[in-house]
Amino acid sequence: MNKAQPGERLAVDDNSACTIRVGGRGADRVGILAVSREGAFQPLEKGSGAGEWTLSAMSDLGDHAELLLYIVDDRSGGFVNDAYPLTVDFGGTSYDFPAPFDQLAAVIIAEVYLRNGARRVKVANEGYTFGIEAFARARNFSVDAIPGRQRSSGGGSGNPWGDHRPPPPPGTSLGSGSGVLVAPGVVVTNAHVIEGGNDFKLGGSKQALTMLAVDPMHDLAILQGDVQGTPLPLRHTAPIWLGEAVLAAGYPLMDLLGSDLKVSTGNVSGLKGWEGDVARFQFTAPIGSGSSGGAILDEYGNLVGITSSSLAHGNLRDRGAISENVNFGVKVALVHEMLAASGVDVPHGGLSEDNNRRNVVQRLRGSVISIIVSS
Repeated sequence: MNKAQPGERLAVDDNSACTIRVGGRGADRVGILAVSREGAFQPLEKGSGAGEWTLSAMSDLGDHAELLLYIVDDRSGGFVNDAYPLTVDFGGTSYDFPAPFDQLAAVIIAEVYLRNGARRVKVANEGYTFGIEAFARARNFSVDAIPGRQRSSGGGSGNPWGDHRPPPPPGTSLGSGSGVLVAPGVVVTNAHVIEGGNDFKLGGSKQALTMLAVDPMHDLAILQGDVQGTPLPLRHTAPIWLGEAVLAAGYPLMDLLGSDLKVSTGNVSGLKGWEGDVARFQFTAPIGSGSSGGAILDEYGNLVGITSSSLAHGNLRDRGAISENVNFGVKVALVHEMLAASGVDVPHGGLSEDNNRRNVVQRLRGSVISIIVSS
């Protein structure tokens, strides 16, 4: 068995078959997809054994594709780490692929491409803590293109790996996320936080929230309900700047870390999202699963963005090839536009000028909430 290293490029025969196997206790929860540059998601054929997928020929992947290992039912939580070890066989030559360092719900295990007529496989280990939909959103791919994730009713493909489970009964917990109070009784969160849910409640008080508007393209949703607290001021007229200090506030990993608000610090590390997406920006304040929909704030406590997704590269930190804490937020200008389009009367008070950290965090306690999503 050959041990593959992150960044290593393997030469393989274009006509050789490929078999991918996982042998961990979480093997029954993961799937493998080939993803093209254009955002086409191609499921690999299930093999004869559990946790096995096959490709009849590498040429079937075209000029370029990424192989993605991900948690199929990620609304129930979990990480691909539990599915490892992972081995890949190319035409009879087997490789042991590296396991993720961080806890990830989707991992790009390899980049497959043609170079001067020769097939190459670049061993990768780039992951997303928030799963395959975070991968799709980061690259501006349609979430509807993911097999088994179509929102339209009737004729859906179902789970492409043969697990045709019925929808969960009403009231089944699907997960949790974060939200931000932006006007009296009005909360902004991510569209992916509430996707698939029919019942939304405030964490703690269990007050009901109802959906007002959803924008899947920009991963935003507006909820309304009896929410006590002070709306955060929106800094939508003053653009963020590169290197600016920011805070991230939300409720990551509530089942492990508790239900109290978590706040981390970092800076704006990029003014655009994946592949130049101007609706998003990059920041370095650490976040985790459940932070989605939380607040990104300047040092005065003014809202500059909504936490959306994270790209983790823990396995490559020792190689110095890719920076850590690559997180993405939706710019607050998009939030303001969506609120206006939905008829929400946003408070027009001035921006906060108090940068005392203790005061800023104290204000957040009544403005950033947790959201419980159920079927």
